[in-house]
Amino acid sequence: MLKEAHIYLADDRKPAIVAAMHHNRDGICYEQDEAIVVSDWRASATLVPALRSALQRFSFLDRNLRDTKLSEWGAYRASGCRSVRDFQSSYLCISVRPANEAELFYIAEARPLDEEEITLSVTASRHDDGDIGRRIVRLYDVCSRWSSVVAS
Repeated sequence: MLKEAHIYLADDRKPAIVAAMHHNRDGICYEQDEAIVVSDWRASATLVPALRSALQRFSFLDRNLRDTKLSEWGAYRASGCRSVRDFQSSYLCISVRPANEAELFYIAEARPLDEEEITLSVTASRHDDGDIGRRIVRLYDVCSRWSSVVAS
């Protein structure tokens, strides 16, 4: 199983939330309880170290996910949003994982808000923090524009 982390981005007034993942014995990846809050997320110097930390914290931990309430979601709690619905409509989830076992490249994927059929992705060398950060922010920007064009 490859490592994975989630990055939640909203407009520039809201912080980024970076969540490390667990993997249970049923083969399901789920977010860990504690998320990292990054205020100046457009800067690679702050976003990428949080991402690397989350990927390092990836672990195998069995948990019955049926016993978990949505209001206990770590990324939601870290966001400070008033409701889960507000969080889900404000934040775009970007999933980041290594391209393969060698972990030479990262793949970041996101589905524009309110889009059911299309997922956009970028690939970046794991050795270039500036490129990783730039591509993740660019992916967010493209998804944001996509959502606003579709809404028009």
